Amino acid sequence: MPNPTNTSRAELRADFSYNDGDRDGFISFEEFVKLLDHLDAGVSGEEAHIGFAEVDTDRNGLIDFAEFVVWWEE
Repeated sequence: MPNPTNTSRAELRADFSYNDGDRDGFISFEEFVKLLDHLDAGVSGEEAHIGFAEVDTDRNGLIDFAEFVVWWEE
């Protein structure tokens, strides 16, 4: 979805940390919704659930940094 150009690993880590509101090392669904709002993605609740499920490839209910990087660089 985002696909920025020339985003460094440090910038990705900073973006991930910024969106990890409770600092537990993961982005929860609620944090993901806030991220989408911040990006002005304009998605419905259903679309947010679908998007979250696509990013959460290990299906543990959380987005870790590796999953975030894959999604961000798509």
